[in-house]
Amino acid sequence: MEQQYITVEELQSQCFIDSPTDKEIMYLEDALDTSVTTIENKIQQKLADISPEGKLPAPLKSAALLLAANLYANREPTSHGTPQRIPYTLDYLIQPYIKYT
Repeated sequence: MEQQYITVEELQSQCFIDSPTDKEIMYLEDALDTSVTTIENKIQQKLADISPEGKLPAPLKSAALLLAANLYANREPTSHGTPQRIPYTLDYLIQPYIKYT
């Protein structure tokens, strides 16, 4: 079983969701899985290698919540304004954990 670093309830709080539907909970779970996998790919190592006890360093937890909340809020690949990258803070938060081989 894969380690759960962030709960759906924590993401609900991040997204200001009071009473999510079952479909929203499923979407939030998928967003969390996607954000964790994306961060692992970016830092080129598993989060379990960084935090074998299951407690993520605060910057990685914040990055995962930031990315998952962004996926929740922006579900379409289009924008009615000026396109922007996901906030630079994501890169800033995970930079110290990138494993260069």
